[in-house]
Amino acid sequence: MKISENSGFEFFFAPLRLCVRYILAKAQSRKVRTAIAVLLLALISLGAFLTHSYRSYAKIVDERLARGYLTSRAGIYAAPHTLRSGQKLSPDGLATALRRAGYIESEEASEVWNGSFSMADAAVEIRPNNTGGYPSVVRVAFDPTGRIAELTGDEISLDSFALAPESLTDDAATKSGARSQLAFQDIPPVLVEAITSIEDRRFFDHHGLDVFGVARALLRNAGDERMGQGGSTITQQLIKNTYLTPERTLRRKYAEAMLAFTLERRLSKEDVFALYCNEIYLGQRGVIAVRGVDQAARVYFGKELKDLSLPEAATIAGMIQSPARYSPVQHSDATRSRRNTVLGTMVREGSISLNQAAVAAKEPLTLANFDPARESVAPYFVDYVNRVSEARASARAASNIGSPDRNEGAGKDAGEPQAGMPVLPDPTVTTLDLDLQRMADKAVQHQLAYLDKIYKPRELTPQVALVALDPRTGNVLAMVGGRDYGESQLNRATDAQRQPGSVFKPFVYAAALESGMSPLRMFRDAPQEFTYDGKLKYRPANYGGGFSMRDVTMRTGLIKSLNVVTLDVAVQTGLAKVANTAQRFGLPRPKPYPAMALGTTEATPLQMAAAYAAFANGGRNIQPKVIADPDQAPQGDQTDQQIIQPASAYVITDMLEGVIDHGTARAARGAIKNTAVAGKTGTSRDGWFVGYTPNLVCAVWIGFDDNKQLGLTGAEAALPLWTDFMKNAVELRPELGGKSFARPDGVTIVEIDPETKELATGKCPQRELMAIASAQAPKSECFRHSIYFALPDDQEVPALSRSETPPSTKPRQKYSSDEFALLRDTRIETDKQGRSVLVNEMKIGAR
Repeated sequence: MKISENSGFEFFFAPLRLCVRYILAKAQSRKVRTAIAVLLLALISLGAFLTHSYRSYAKIVDERLARGYLTSRAGIYAAPHTLRSGQKLSPDGLATALRRAGYIESEEASEVWNGSFSMADAAVEIRPNNTGGYPSVVRVAFDPTGRIAELTGDEISLDSFALAPESLTDDAATKSGARSQLAFQDIPPVLVEAITSIEDRRFFDHHGLDVFGVARALLRNAGDERMGQGGSTITQQLIKNTYLTPERTLRRKYAEAMLAFTLERRLSKEDVFALYCNEIYLGQRGVIAVRGVDQAARVYFGKELKDLSLPEAATIAGMIQSPARYSPVQHSDATRSRRNTVLGTMVREGSISLNQAAVAAKEPLTLANFDPARESVAPYFVDYVNRVSEARASARAASNIGSPDRNEGAGKDAGEPQAGMPVLPDPTVTTLDLDLQRMADKAVQHQLAYLDKIYKPRELTPQVALVALDPRTGNVLAMVGGRDYGESQLNRATDAQRQPGSVFKPFVYAAALESGMSPLRMFRDAPQEFTYDGKLKYRPANYGGGFSMRDVTMRTGLIKSLNVVTLDVAVQTGLAKVANTAQRFGLPRPKPYPAMALGTTEATPLQMAAAYAAFANGGRNIQPKVIADPDQAPQGDQTDQQIIQPASAYVITDMLEGVIDHGTARAARGAIKNTAVAGKTGTSRDGWFVGYTPNLVCAVWIGFDDNKQLGLTGAEAALPLWTDFMKNAVELRPELGGKSFARPDGVTIVEIDPETKELATGKCPQRELMAIASAQAPKSECFRHSIYFALPDDQEVPALSRSETPPSTKPRQKYSSDEFALLRDTRIETDKQGRSVLVNEMKIGAR
């Protein structure tokens, strides 16, 4: 509803002008006329001030509505939910997401909502409230398998469409639960009547201000700059919760009244009441701050809002005045008394009969069982966002000493009436993907249920951490910092420094590749003793204590997680060089001792996830981000540095794909369909797994807070959780997967015989596909299994005695070791006549 700026106080000036003419005409005494003139001049000045003030406050409300009322208020928000074709999503699932994001199910919605939507057969139509006007209607069609089949805007095909961001918490100091935005028609009449009877009985009659209530508050607090209490209307309470800080001063009270009057001239009574019911604070249960009547119905009574009984509705209405004093969890007697008071006001207003009130007053106050995990939304993530925000604010304050506070006057001119008005801070939009966060929470609880069967008989409680991020931008998409935020607020994803074990090994091999070492270089998998610092000895063993007692390639050393081979690689590369490489990846720099190659230097799961992201990002490092940057380029921060060559990053990724295919993480092979996956297990006292697709990185840690030995490998403890989460994430969002990792220039894919390390032939019993720098790739075919020297499979060799010589066979020519080495380089070339001929170095030398 558009209101003329000049109409704000026209009701004040019209009768005033008539009154002035009448009084001046009737007044006889000059003194009387002078006094009247002064009085009238004062009234005119007051009216002019109020008109100017109204216009100023109207600008604030209009700007808020233009930016989106629900998404411009203070608080912390998740990243916008982006819809794309192919995503796994049902019509009902989309409707739930829309309600949480501030869209109401209706044919149209006022500008206070983020939009409206309607559901049809296998489709949902969204009508966003956007300033640009395009698209006016977004249609989301679904296929029978429960995926988005088509996305159109105004009948034009769309690649994607982003919904408004969803609120994580309205107050950065509290943890809110999952909430849906209610329209007025979603609120049961019994609750409407209960709230208005106790909080604002004339709500549907006044214009945002209760004159008698304001006068009463002024009289009670006359002569005191600090405001005690006042007769605030529902609209004023809404303004207080969504526009202003909670300080109690006359200036803030005046701003509250002016904003309330302005808001009611732009919104309907129904919209104002619905916003109030969505925003009102209704106490605390456990670590969850209850916001809105819908969440209160679930948290306290375990019900949908529409199913509330009369005494339950009265209980919620009664809590509004003082949620702590009337908390049904802490003060049940006071809550019952307050509930009965509300029932009495409902009788007074004629909403219920005296008999109904009497019956309801006898009902016991019964609370439902409460599971904080079901209601809380990313509490560890919210804590971390607060920490980052506070650090940024401190940095800004240090660099802007002497500058005016941005909240003073809300950026307005000092001469404006609202200058100095205490406003709430701007919203904080984060990088969190709520769908992935819910998947992470579910996967964590599923794995903990399995682990508890193992450890509960021993009276042990394992803890967990999970971090998922975008390897291109560094955006943190999901974060779990522990099994139960209510029991422990320690964020193990960001603050728990633990030994990573073998998940550190890829950085050893990255340093080796950067030094020019070939992944086909041979190392002995046998007991070895390493000397360091001149005289100190270190004798590592493989996990389980066994050795193959043979030479293996460097590539095999990482895939099979061989400790002795890894340590040998580190020593030959240079321990200081390995330590420096780890530091460039964003990890704490290890002290250059041999054991550091096996992951003895502590790091957090967030640090490990960010370090692995560089492998998926072509060797460029990323900085983890939890607060969205609106100017961020799609491919990430341009300040990211190339820490290893793209070829080295790709070869490491290829090795880690081998870990999944036939290494220590082979249990995850094939779990994520049509998706390239790489990763590494780690076992120290804890269990680790860090892995990635081309577009998603995830680190998982399982262990004990007191650093007890877990007794399970990373493949047993952490890998199942990682697989569960990543499988569901890619299934929901196919764009997070990817069929292959992008191969950079300078890398060749070859198929080798793992026994000879040469190009495999059709006769090689084992073949292995691998990535290698083009300059290091083998050039000759496998001689040992060459088709030119092997007997046909169906040819039988007659048994001969040692003294017998085949009659038609010449004695075998004997070669020296140097000559045989030349013979092994046998290969196929094309002669001048275009014929294929067999060539080796001996033949070339004889030419």
